[in-house]
Amino acid sequence: MSRIRFFVYQFILFLALLVLNIYSDSYISKPFSIVDIIAICISFPIFVSIVILIGMLYKRFNARLRNKILLCGAAFILAIIVIATVENVWFEIKGEMLFK
Repeated sequence: MSRIRFFVYQFILFLALLVLNIYSDSYISKPFSIVDIIAICISFPIFVSIVILIGMLYKRFNARLRNKILLCGAAFILAIIVIATVENVWFEIKGEMLFK
């Protein structure tokens, strides 16, 4: 598997994990209620399946450990940057629509 394909797969999977965390975080909070339990029951299997996919992909890629770690770190940082940029642009557009 090429390094670029590994990087793209890792980027997509980290992006999915971050989006799942962002959207499930608003429903899960202390004092747990039935809504929190339902949100955990929905998000936990998705989270586990994404982590298993990352592990399978990590084993399939035949390279040195240093290269895997560097590519995973770069994909994670790029996923954070993309999420932050999209959220800033989205909320800026929604804010402009509210003030018109």
